Amino acid sequence: MIAGVRFLLAQAALALLGGGVGFHPSVRSLSLASRIAVSLCAGAVGLTLEATIYSLMRVPWTIPGLAAPLLLLSAVCAAAWWRKPPGQSPGPLEMRRSVALWCCLVCGVALLYLVLCFVSSAAASTDYLLFWGVKAVRFANHRGISAEFLRYPFAAHAVPDYPPLLPIVQAWGCLAAGLMPWRVVPALSAMWVVAAIPIVFERCRRRMGDDGAAALTAFWTAAISISLVYSLSAGNAEAPLLFFESVAVVWLLTEEKETESRLVPALALCGAALTKVEGLAAVVLIALGSFLREGSQSRGRALVKSLALVAWPVAAVSVWFVYQWSRSMPAGYRPHGEFLRLYTDNLAVILKEMVASLNAGSLWLPWLIVFFFLARSASAWRAAAPALTLAFGLMLFFVFDYLHDRDNPTERIGWTAPRVTQPALSAAILGAGVLSVGNGWRHRADGPPQ
Repeated sequence: MIAGVRFLLAQAALALLGGGVGFHPSVRSLSLASRIAVSLCAGAVGLTLEATIYSLMRVPWTIPGLAAPLLLLSAVCAAAWWRKPPGQSPGPLEMRRSVALWCCLVCGVALLYLVLCFVSSAAASTDYLLFWGVKAVRFANHRGISAEFLRYPFAAHAVPDYPPLLPIVQAWGCLAAGLMPWRVVPALSAMWVVAAIPIVFERCRRRMGDDGAAALTAFWTAAISISLVYSLSAGNAEAPLLFFESVAVVWLLTEEKETESRLVPALALCGAALTKVEGLAAVVLIALGSFLREGSQSRGRALVKSLALVAWPVAAVSVWFVYQWSRSMPAGYRPHGEFLRLYTDNLAVILKEMVASLNAGSLWLPWLIVFFFLARSASAWRAAAPALTLAFGLMLFFVFDYLHDRDNPTERIGWTAPRVTQPALSAAILGAGVLSVGNGWRHRADGPPQ
């Protein structure tokens, strides 16, 4: 029990390690809950990069050694950003009481269901026991990334080339707890969903009325909670990946000015790229959507900003690739088969099983609602381009991946697709929400965005 509490406190401390970002002008106008969530994002990314660099330099991991530089950096950033004026606030809440009550009820029931299923381990998969948790324990015991374990031939099931964010974040908790609290860790996956909720709500307030933002947030919370349980995602990388990609998408969807800072979506995309292999594909798709949204205006500036969204995650992942290369491991990601050797005879099976996997534990209801709003506002698709390119691009990406299977891929699709398609569901919900209100912005007393 004590170990579980220490592990929990270590995970919460990630917000302190990245706390300086909470003082950035683009973040400071948000609520305390959103600022903590953004700081959690920055802390996880910062810890992952720092821990990987330590391992590259053969510096052993310790709690003070990892915490001190990040706390110092956060203090310096906070002092520098505190002097700058905060970004524009969306103003006080103007929500009908009935809407607030119903949306709070939906969110509360969905999160209760999520937490109970995660606490009971009913929603945990064997991946947590076979490689995510094992990697964390090995790294914590080694006090660094264990190249010996990753090179071990019989550790191939641990997917050695996967990026290291989740094992490092969990190993950080193990260092604090002194051991791996195996029953507690799956429950803490719910932390990522809880952290995303205030950001989704407050950013959507900029684009929708408060009632609409609350309804969208409640729908998003319910759909994602049910999907995470259905896909057995407790203790795995799906929850943090959903957090990072959803934060990046909703932030970009609700930009009001060309000059608005993109620090938060850049950090979130770094987190996505450091969490799973497909996170890097998501970075490219989201950046592409950001560029397409600009239409024919400011193409040059839009291209530069979109390339910047890709550059930071690529730089972050490159730190992991350099570590792989320095330890005589294959640098980069291991493909499924030969890149252009596709078994197109399996296409019909793949499409059928992919559609079945979109059940998401709720009989395709979220997708049906999403498609209704997308079809109704198809002509205005550019407003939701960052979300739509991610949602549909990921589907094509996974179809392409499954086409590399020589044998019938039904079993692999049934095991992986319900999990890997969740960011597409999240993005589609957020994109449909934006399109449901057209191109208008919420009215403020201080006038429209300049």
